[in-house]
Amino acid sequence: MELQLKNIGMIKEANVKMDGLTVIAGENDTGKSTVAKALYCIFEGLPDTLDTEYGAKTYEERFPLIIESVFKEKYENIFSEENSSIAISLGNGETTYTGFATIFGDGLQDLEVIREDLENYLTNIYFIETPLVWSFQEMFQSSELVESYMKSRKQNIEMHYPFLLKDLYFNLSTKLDNLHTPNNIKENLLKIMNGEFKEDENGIFHFHKNDKILNLFNVATGIKSFGIIQVLLDNNRLTPTSLIILDEPEVHLHPKWQLEMAKIIVELAKNGVKILVNSHSPYMIEALKRYSEVEKLEDKTNFYLAEDGYIKQINESNSQSLVAIYEKLSEPYDVFEQMESDRFQNG
Repeated sequence: MELQLKNIGMIKEANVKMDGLTVIAGENDTGKSTVAKALYCIFEGLPDTLDTEYGAKTYEERFPLIIESVFKEKYENIFSEENSSIAISLGNGETTYTGFATIFGDGLQDLEVIREDLENYLTNIYFIETPLVWSFQEMFQSSELVESYMKSRKQNIEMHYPFLLKDLYFNLSTKLDNLHTPNNIKENLLKIMNGEFKEDENGIFHFHKNDKILNLFNVATGIKSFGIIQVLLDNNRLTPTSLIILDEPEVHLHPKWQLEMAKIIVELAKNGVKILVNSHSPYMIEALKRYSEVEKLEDKTNFYLAEDGYIKQINESNSQSLVAIYEKLSEPYDVFEQMESDRFQNG
């Protein structure tokens, strides 16, 4: 699958393949998350009868609401009327899916193609923005009870949530049936965490470690990051028709655990899960490169540089793109070297 964006948010142009492991690297505020959010909004914008908030609406009505929920900006602030466009082409080896384009300005086009082809290619998409989702589980659970009670009394109630966190919480608290989960990945996760996330009879997750049950408020944030992957696996949600978006997964992880997370990510990709990683960590990027080589996933791994409004691969080459990425991310070391040179000259 290839996603093409033009003039969306701060993105001037992006061309990104997502058939295996995709890594977008760059500094903060370079548009990495815009690519991920645009893809998420396209998929979540499709009408879904299970979605109580947006399911009854048409695509034309639903898509702008999703955009505003995810980007926290008005629809017209994200897209210009004349120059913004999204295009997706779908293909996988010898199997080719019909491509489609959605153009803004002339309205949303080819809706039936979007609905049929994209849902054949992806059944679920998960956006992991922060492990702090665990801190909201009781709030989300309580709000759902309030909404259910008010609806039973035929009274409308409007409650505002952090949209991406709420959606992730739903996927953490519900399980899909009859799908295979690779056991080796979960075993590796349990070793890294030295424990396991388990749900109690009230639907609240706790961390079980050495015969102790810990409230998640007392669990390290890094462990919570691995716990999200573990529970999604337990819920049979990470399959070859799933795409998982990891937005800067290194933020709460020590460099050693960044390597462990990279290993888990590559293992998921090896099992067919499509993965998009946004990162500004040299440790994470180098680890993803090396582990993908070890697992012989080079042909399914793509690295992109985010810079000056463009998401690009240098000459369609991972090696050249990585050189540019490392040069960009090593700039702080250049500052240190200059400081050391100045100190020597003034010494």
